This record gives sequence, structure tokens and C-alpha cells, in this order.
Amino acid sequence: MTFSARLNPALLALAATQRGVFSAAQAYGVGYTQKEVQRLRAAKDLVSVRRGVYAVRRTYLDATPAEQLRMRVAALALALTAPAVLSHQTAASEHHLDLLEPDNSLLHVTRAGRSGTRHEAGVDHHIAELGMGDVIELPDAALPVTTVQRTAMDVARETDRFEVAVAVFDSALRAGVPRADLDRELDRARSWPGARLASGALPLADGRAANPGESWSRVVLIQLGLEPLDLQVRLVDDHGLVGYADFGWDRVIGEFDGKGKYGVGADVDPAKAGKIVYAEKLREDRIRRLGLGVARWGWAELYRPSVIAHRVRQAHASCARQPGRAG
Repeated sequence: MTFSARLNPALLALAATQRGVFSAAQAYGVGYTQKEVQRLRAAKDLVSVRRGVYAVRRTYLDATPAEQLRMRVAALALALTAPAVLSHQTAASEHHLDLLEPDNSLLHVTRAGRSGTRHEAGVDHHIAELGMGDVIELPDAALPVTTVQRTAMDVARETDRFEVAVAVFDSALRAGVPRADLDRELDRARSWPGARLASGALPLADGRAANPGESWSRVVLIQLGLEPLDLQVRLVDDHGLVGYADFGWDRVIGEFDGKGKYGVGADVDPAKAGKIVYAEKLREDRIRRLGLGVARWGWAELYRPSVIAHRVRQAHASCARQPGRAG
């Protein structure tokens, strides 16, 4: 008999409504004693997600990092003793915003108060005023959450990396937030810490960026003096649509490979990987027959901008003379 089969069904059912976690008080409420709960922990049947909040150990360990983050947020909701709103990177995860290299080691909440921001028990407590228009209730969220536009602004203000700020604004636009809403949020925040970096990043934001890697790439290209003329460039040949290139210049396209060469991740099975590689090879052959130069790079090259610059300039130098038909 598995441990989960031995656990009180009522407690399992309750945990299922709370992203898989439950509090000690809830366990006591269905008949467990404090000693029994501690014995289950000692036997490694339960894992402590945070002080006084537990999950079935096997369930937690088998969860993806994103699922574990959701469980940690639910555990925080059960443990908090004062009103708070999920904010910053934690709110971004609830809104499913793609962030560039997010650090989820700390959870983030914002609350009213007079004392300053503090770190306590794995939680970053931010002190700030939140109006009614700054907070929303999401159907599956354990706590109230800052709006997407406020969340994006908070993430952008808190970072010291310009590309992180551009990426979160790109993600907000991609999620459907009107640019005017972000502009209004910036106007409110101009006297707040970190507003200068955010104010420089927002004008560069473009919701056509498909992921944070493309956002970072665009920042690198601009800093190199190689700002793309267009994004998501539509490519067609005599057989129809070839696809969309991430970046476009005159007769040259650039593509960010977020999962390695040909976009094949390490978790893809060999048979599927082979099909992906073959299809992408055919696509690249069609692109080159258009007379376009192609520059590719991945995550590693973003840390070495000179490599990207060389590849883009090399593509310009080597592209065929005949006019392309991108459009």
C-alpha cells in the first residue's frame, strides 16, 4: 500500500484543492496528532514545504520546478498571519509571464506597513501602497496578486539588468497588456526606486518577441549597433510560407535558438529529434535559396555579444546578390 493510500482521504482531498499542500492545523482537524505528523515527516512520507505546511514527499519531489513553485506559493498562503499580496517575480509566475533567468529562491509579497522591506523565512516582504486598481483576484491563485502591468513594473524596477526589464515588458505586451497601461504605470513610478532603468527599457519593449531569449538578443543587437529592422519576419518562397524569422535586416535574418541547434531540447526523444532536425534543415535550405544570409545564436552567445556581432556581419557579407522575397 502506498503512503498516499494510507493518508486520510479527507486530507488528500483538501490538499488537492490547495495545489497539493496542507497545514498542520488542517491535519489536526481531520484527526492527526502533532506526534503523528512529525512521525510521518521522520519517515519521509511527508516533506515540509515551509514551517507548518506539508506535502506528500513523493508528489513534491516528482513535481516540475514550476509546479513546486506553485506549491510553495500555496504553502505561503496557508502560513501567512497578516494580509499580503503576491507581487514581483512571484506574481509574474501566477500571471504566467516569461521572465529572463528568474530567481525564485525567494517568494515576494507586498503589504502595507511602516517598516521597511525585509527577508524572512524565504519571503521578501515589500512595503508599498497598493490601490484597488493594483490588485486582482485570479481564479486559481492562493492570494491576491498585483496586476500584470504593476507586476511588470515592479520586476523591471527591482532588477539591475536592463535586458531583464525589457524582457518582462515584452512578456506583458505579449500577454495582451496595452502599452498605454504600461506607460501609465511608469508615470506613477517615476519617483520610485529603479524607475530610471525601467523608463529606459519600456520604450524598447515589443510584444512580438516570442520569449525572453529573443528579448535579450534584441537588447544585445541594439547595443552592438545592429538594431533589427523588423521582428518576426514573414518568409515566403514559390511553395508558400517558409516561416517567420526572429530578426530581419536587408537580405539577412537572425534566429535565436533557445533549445540548442535546430531547437531540439535535451528531453526530446531521438526519433522526434531527428524529424525536428530534418524539418529545420529543409526550412533553412529554403531560406538560403531566397538569397538571404542567416545568423544563428543561442544562450551561450548572449554572454559573448562579439560572437553575435561577427555572425550577423558575416551573414551580411556572405548573402547572395539576388534580391530576397521576404515579406
